[in-house]
Amino acid sequence: MGRFVITSQNCYGTKGERRKMKKYELTIEKATGSCDTELFKKMAKKGDITASKIDDFVNKVVRITGWAEVHIETDDKEFNITYYATDDGYFSTGSKYFNESLEDYLGDTDTFKILKIKTKKGHTYKASPIFVNEDK
Repeated sequence: MGRFVITSQNCYGTKGERRKMKKYELTIEKATGSCDTELFKKMAKKGDITASKIDDFVNKVVRITGWAEVHIETDDKEFNITYYATDDGYFSTGSKYFNESLEDYLGDTDTFKILKIKTKKGHTYKASPIFVNEDK
């Protein structure tokens, strides 16, 4: 896909007036599935990707329909994050371990249980594959 940079400097107030917004630059580094679409790019450009935190999906079974690795830069900070699209909306995480565990099995299944794993430094997340014929 290549890099896709989105810069936004405008936003609208509650009464529809146009106001200056802080710097918001989103670079799509890599995307697949439903995140590799013009709709996703349009949502990103407008700042309309409203993603839940991965904690909201812990112990739930989800079907991953796509994902996008992005770099976000604002006036205050700069960070990398991955958005995951599911049938129930988007969630995001910066966990490299989660992405690795997902990539290991994504070609074989699109259905996963989201697990929270305790580590020496706190916790991280893992995508545990669910067999198609397995009860959820």
